[in-house]
Amino acid sequence: MLTSCLIITTLLLGEVLPADSPQATPPVMRGTLWWMPYLPKASQEEYSRCIQAQRDVGFDLLWILGTPSLMEKATQSEAAGEPYDPLDLVLQIADEAGMRVIVDLPQEGWYGRAEADDVIGRVAKHIQAFSSRYGKHRSLRGWYLNYEINPIAEDNPKESRWWRDVWQEETAACHRALPGSLVTISPFFLMDEKRRRGFVYLAPAQYGKWWEETLRQTKIDVVMLQDSGAEHLAFFTLADREPFFAAMQTACRRAGCHLWLNVESGEADVAGWEEFMLKEREKNVPWRFVPIDRLAGKLALASRYGESIVNWGYFPYMAPEAGEKETPLQREAYLAYQTYYQRQSKTAARSPDLKTREGQR
Repeated sequence: MLTSCLIITTLLLGEVLPADSPQATPPVMRGTLWWMPYLPKASQEEYSRCIQAQRDVGFDLLWILGTPSLMEKATQSEAAGEPYDPLDLVLQIADEAGMRVIVDLPQEGWYGRAEADDVIGRVAKHIQAFSSRYGKHRSLRGWYLNYEINPIAEDNPKESRWWRDVWQEETAACHRALPGSLVTISPFFLMDEKRRRGFVYLAPAQYGKWWEETLRQTKIDVVMLQDSGAEHLAFFTLADREPFFAAMQTACRRAGCHLWLNVESGEADVAGWEEFMLKEREKNVPWRFVPIDRLAGKLALASRYGESIVNWGYFPYMAPEAGEKETPLQREAYLAYQTYYQRQSKTAARSPDLKTREGQR
C-alpha cells in the first residue's frame, strides 16, 4: 500500500516524496470553489481578470458551482436570440491558460424524498447533455457530486445503501460521458460529540469505516475533505481535526481513492459552543477570513495528509466575483495570502495531471 501511495503522489505532483513525510504535498491551494453566478454584465475580459487573480496566487484548478443553472440559462438566452454563455467563456479562458476545471452536478433529489432510480436517471441525462455541449473543452477534467450529507448512523444501512447506489451510478455515468474524467466529492465531518445540534456524530474510526465502504462501492476518484468540520468554527484546533484527516486518508488508501484537503479560508469567529449556539439562534454568526498565520497552519496540516489542496472561502472572503467591486477586507486577505504563496513558491508543485482510478484524460 505504501508503494502504491508513492506512485499516486508521483503521478499527481511530479515529485517523489515519502507518503508519511511531514510535508508530502506543498502547503498551497490549487484552486477554489467558485459559485459562478449568471452575470450578464461580466464580460470575457472581466472573467479573464478574475481568473488571472487566481493564477497570481498559484491556482491552476477551477472548481465551479452552479453549472447546471448556467447551462440552462445559456440555452434560454440562445432561444431568445441573445446568446450569452459565461461558462463557455470561462472554459475557453481555462483552455488557453492550461487550467483544469471541475463542474458540479445537480442533486435532483435527496434520501427520503426521492427514489434512487429517479435521481440517477435525471442526473445521468444532465451529464450527457453537459458533455455534449462543453465536452470539447480540454480544460473540462472533472465532476463534483454536490451532496453534503450528515454522517450516517451505523444502524441505518438503508440510507447508506441509497447514497452508495446513487453515487455509484452517477460516477459511472460521468466516466462514460467523458472518459478519463475525475469524479469528486467534498464531505464534512462533525466534531459535535455531544450532539448539541441534534445531528449524528461518528468518531473518526467510524467515519473512516463508512467512507471506506462507500468509496469501494462507488468508485469516486477524489475525496476533497472539508478541513473545518460541518460547523466551520474558529475555536476548533488542528489537533481536533487531525484524527478525521487520518481516518479519511486510511479510508482512501484502502479503497484506491485520492484524498485532497479542502482548506477553508472562511470561518465562524466564535470562542466556543455556547457563543455559537446563541449567535446561530439569533442568525448573527460572525464570519471572517481565517487570519493568515492560522491559515498557514491549516495548510501545513493539510499538506501532511492530502495529495493536493483546494479551498472554500476565496470567494467571498478573499476576492469578489467577476463584475463585483472588491472590498478593503477582501483586498487585505488576498494580499496576505499572495505574500504567503510567494514565500512558498519555491516548493510549489507544478500543475497536477488529474488521474482517475483507470487512467488519465
